[in-house]
Amino acid sequence: MNKLTLPKIAVSMGDPGGIGPEVALKALSMPRVRRICSPVLVGDFKYLQGLARDLGIRVMRDGETPVARRQAGLAVVQAGQMWRGVAPGRPSKGGGLAAGAAIERAVELALSGEVAGIVTAPVSKESLALAGYGMVGHTELLGELTGTREYAMMLVRKGLRVVFATTHVPVFRVGAVLNRADLVRKFALAAEFLRSGLGIARPRLGVCCLNPHCGEGGVLSHEERRVIIPAIRTGRRRRMCIEGPYPADSIFGRRLAPRFDAIVAMYHDQGMIPIKMDKQEEVVNITLGIPIVRTSPGHGTGFDIASKHIADERGMVAAITECVNIAKRTGYAR
Repeated sequence: MNKLTLPKIAVSMGDPGGIGPEVALKALSMPRVRRICSPVLVGDFKYLQGLARDLGIRVMRDGETPVARRQAGLAVVQAGQMWRGVAPGRPSKGGGLAAGAAIERAVELALSGEVAGIVTAPVSKESLALAGYGMVGHTELLGELTGTREYAMMLVRKGLRVVFATTHVPVFRVGAVLNRADLVRKFALAAEFLRSGLGIARPRLGVCCLNPHCGEGGVLSHEERRVIIPAIRTGRRRRMCIEGPYPADSIFGRRLAPRFDAIVAMYHDQGMIPIKMDKQEEVVNITLGIPIVRTSPGHGTGFDIASKHIADERGMVAAITECVNIAKRTGYAR
């Protein structure tokens, strides 16, 4: 494929207090990445230029050279600025402002059709909160920026895919937050992505219980009987192929998991633990329901190794590869 025909992908730099900018620069400078897409990195140019110099990578402002010569350096789209108070290894208001500005600009590029998809480097929810975005993650922020009310988070590691009924909700509130209509919408978003994004004609969904032993018929609690089972029945009436609910310790086992194209978890850790138990560098986060293609590496900001230049870029490479593949399948990359 000619360089000029490669899909253009925007990568937001993430929280500068963490490893996001480092893994983004490392991944985007790799020949295997440059062979599948025409990337741009979104963030503060002067900061990224300094970090790139430390890593032995050349960057340039987007538009400085013709696209055909872009292999001479990594193009950076200016967004935001580095603020005082940003230090490696910790969340900060400045880190949240810089990361947030990069996300906003990347979304603008995608909504305008200038890029085929975006990949977001890790951010800190605490930093975003300090910057005034609220205690949100990428999923909620992308929903707001794209004007989308119905969206969902899916994590993927090879054949295992997990969709989350709730995301960043405290465990003690999950039962109160779950409701039948929202759960049915999550089923529909998962099924639609599996069809359009992955080409699976009749997706099979497996559904987790919320409570141990699925509530023991209501003895332990009632969410299964009142919310989850009725939602499954509604999904089936809408011609979705859904099974469950199953206890999480059963559905993620080797016998059951391969039966499903995706598994719907009721809360954050219920789905995160099994998908991150092995080969975390292969985990990719995908946002369902929004009008743009967005992926992210499955790991966090890595504050404990920030500025040491030892961060592993394989998760970012996996996220970029998945973004390109989805963009091609869904027609965003033309």
